[in-house]
Amino acid sequence: MTYVTRAELLEVCRLVYDRWLTNAGGSNFSGRISADSVLLTSTGNAKRTRLRMSPDHLLHVRLDGAVLEGDGELSSSWPTHQGLYRAFPEIGAVIHAHPLYATIFAARSCELPVVLDGMKKYGAIPPLSGRNKIDSPPFVEEVIEAFAAHHETVAKCGFGVLYPGHGVLVAAPTLDDAYDLLERMEFNAAAVLFGRLLDEAPAVQPGSGGGS
Repeated sequence: MTYVTRAELLEVCRLVYDRWLTNAGGSNFSGRISADSVLLTSTGNAKRTRLRMSPDHLLHVRLDGAVLEGDGELSSSWPTHQGLYRAFPEIGAVIHAHPLYATIFAARSCELPVVLDGMKKYGAIPPLSGRNKIDSPPFVEEVIEAFAAHHETVAKCGFGVLYPGHGVLVAAPTLDDAYDLLERMEFNAAAVLFGRLLDEAPAVQPGSGGGS
């Protein structure tokens, strides 16, 4: 497994914010730094820093929840990150974010269908049930079950789910894989949404333009 560095995690945080893949309302990032510990963004990171963080903003956390290094509190997302790392040793990075277009599908609890070639290897991204409080023990179990149903994909390139009315979560073997999936989901969501606008637009007949 390729472990993440502080510099790599900070770079991905910056890219995610700058590319409208999340907002200041909340997001959390983590990556394995060893077999049994991760680097994790602390609570409130997006609101306080707009994800322009320094290395000491990152917490070094053991998978049992003990903070080995860093100032700040474990984020509310930690139980879900922790559950995925424990259930899937092949997962090396987890990102929870609020991307501009993909979150529209989360808001409607709609499956994100595949329309772009780049999403075919992942398949459609499903919404969770919405019955469980985010990051509660039943919620964590539901996330783990969703990933277990796509275990081969998780191990190969990662997978994601939609949080109804909230945002998205992706987890993958490497941080690069997780970022890649998040960005692909967003471009795919934009293609779905804007494609529907084209479907509703009146057809333009050849030769009917207003040129002189």
